Amino acid sequence: MDSTAHHGAERPPSIPPSARYNPEHGTFELVETDADGRRSGECHVYRASDGSLLSRCCYAGGVKDGPFTLFHPNGQPAQRGRYRGGELDGEVVVYGSDAPTELRLRPCCVPPGAWELRTRYRQGSILRQVFHDRDGYPISADGSRWPDRPAGVAGEADYDHGSQRWLVREEDEASASLTDRYFTREGKPSQEIEVRAGARHRELRYDAMGRPSEERHFDPQGRFHGPSVRWFPDPDTSPYLDRRVREERGQYAHGHPVGAFTGLDADGAPVVRRELGAALDEASLGASPALAEEIAAWDAERVWALARELLQDGRAREACCAAARAAARGGERERLAEFLRGATLQPRPEVVEQRGRALLEASDATALGVLDELLLGAEPSAAYRTLAAVFRGSRRVALSLVEAALLLVPERRSTCITRALLRLDLGDTRGVLEDADRVEADAPAVAEHLRTFVQLLYPEFAFWPARQAIDPVPGDTSATVELDQPIEQVRQKVQLYATRLLRLREAVQRSLPGTEPCPWLPPDLSHLLPDGPVELARTEATLTEETENGVETVELTVDEALDPGALPVSLLMRRARAEWAALCWLCWSAGLDKVALPERIAHRPDFTAAVNMSLTRWFRARDQLQSGGLVSRARGVPGFLWEGHDIGELDPTLAGIAADEYFEMRCLFVWLMFRENISPFQSDIRAA
Repeated sequence: MDSTAHHGAERPPSIPPSARYNPEHGTFELVETDADGRRSGECHVYRASDGSLLSRCCYAGGVKDGPFTLFHPNGQPAQRGRYRGGELDGEVVVYGSDAPTELRLRPCCVPPGAWELRTRYRQGSILRQVFHDRDGYPISADGSRWPDRPAGVAGEADYDHGSQRWLVREEDEASASLTDRYFTREGKPSQEIEVRAGARHRELRYDAMGRPSEERHFDPQGRFHGPSVRWFPDPDTSPYLDRRVREERGQYAHGHPVGAFTGLDADGAPVVRRELGAALDEASLGASPALAEEIAAWDAERVWALARELLQDGRAREACCAAARAAARGGERERLAEFLRGATLQPRPEVVEQRGRALLEASDATALGVLDELLLGAEPSAAYRTLAAVFRGSRRVALSLVEAALLLVPERRSTCITRALLRLDLGDTRGVLEDADRVEADAPAVAEHLRTFVQLLYPEFAFWPARQAIDPVPGDTSATVELDQPIEQVRQKVQLYATRLLRLREAVQRSLPGTEPCPWLPPDLSHLLPDGPVELARTEATLTEETENGVETVELTVDEALDPGALPVSLLMRRARAEWAALCWLCWSAGLDKVALPERIAHRPDFTAAVNMSLTRWFRARDQLQSGGLVSRARGVPGFLWEGHDIGELDPTLAGIAADEYFEMRCLFVWLMFRENISPFQSDIRAA
């Protein structure tokens, strides 16, 4: 290329003739090359637009190495610094200009009044950046000058305007760690944060007097892990009930307090010590003998013995669970309080209350986290109530924990509500209604909600179509549908539903204590099964359909199996309610006015209206569950009363119960309308 021209234009006369045009950057360069053709020695770069000197730097072996300077078009320096082996290293200063320039202090976020940006690099990485004004004073992001640096704060400290603190950053290459040391505006130590592998590893906090107050270590996920120390230089700052405690030493394992926590006096002598034991995982906690359902059959003294044994073995979390269950059995409030005083840390009352309130308000509590807080001194009643609410094991075990919570603080409404919900799951309808009466004065809406749950989950299993006025088909009523299944299939499906309900009844009975009569138990339908229960199986099938395009086949699954497993009674009854509704409407569709095995099919004139009602109400109930009814209102889908309640006023849980019922009705009617359908439990019907 001709070195005198670029893109058809003449080079500015100020550019030396030997400078060559660099099309990649649109500049002219004056630099020597070594034997391999690499840039070497001093390099001058000129702007092609006006011939002004853009930069001066040095090369060695083709990479920048040595001092460099960039210039504004008016000749003022724009940047000064040094390269080492092609990387910026040391301090680089960027300068403003009195004239128009394309070179800025920084592409964005430049404080008002900034004239210089001083950046410290290490092998290309930025360590520190500070803006300065025209008079050389360092400034913050809002343009304000830094305060005078107090004595004792290193000269390389930066001032953080947001927190009004000084920051000194130190690197330790040997441990690959970075430590930020913060000082107050007046120069007192405030905080130290040590970072390793990009994560906080250690933090040391200081009080307002600059005295150490807390030192913690962390795992890579940010949880307490390793040694933990807290200092309380003044008696009034100690969170402990025993004001002699001036220092606390303990250990954490991935967020959980473990081992010995010791309180020391001002001379370093132990004052109090609690052994919190090793960390557990949720599975190990769930398998603990302290939370086993079978100990409900033990006498209270045997459970107390288990609690003491666990505590002596260093299993304090489990010991506190066993003690709660023992106390609940015998109503021994003071004995439980005494046991907890010896097993847990004992903070001042205001700290106890604060920790307990945090547990009651927590939305992400876990069983282990709750027990951690109990050991560290959270109010026990709040801890046991929250533990009962989040415990994933047996509802009966959870109920014993909530009974312990009420033993300690009988008047707490939230605990009474938690107990009511556990009783609801367990089928203790009388207990739920008693709890509803207890909270009535303070929370009438909650009390009414509990009564509604009892009504809906534990209903009277009558012939429900007899009490249901069937909604007329809106608009054109000329289109009708008919029951197309033969009587043999209808009878077989009556027995299918009867078998499923029998399974659910047996599962409920297994979950209920004692032999006390249960008025809401699903009915015994064995009279519909003269040859015994029918087989409940999951099979693959092929459905053949004639369409406009000819015969089509559909591969599907028919899943009539039912395994109640270890579901709580409330969910078993929710399932039973939906199945009973389907069975009742199946018998109604065959012309019966009760649940029985039909001998023949007597067609119902309002069968079409019943089908339409099941489809419309299922859509409306499901929409109430999913969108609060917004879609239905937009489409003009009408509401309805269900069990005396306006579907549009039901909360999601109650709307879900209604949706379950109408879904089973919908599946039943879709099966009834088409002879080629195999079962209400075939996959295409239930997925539609």
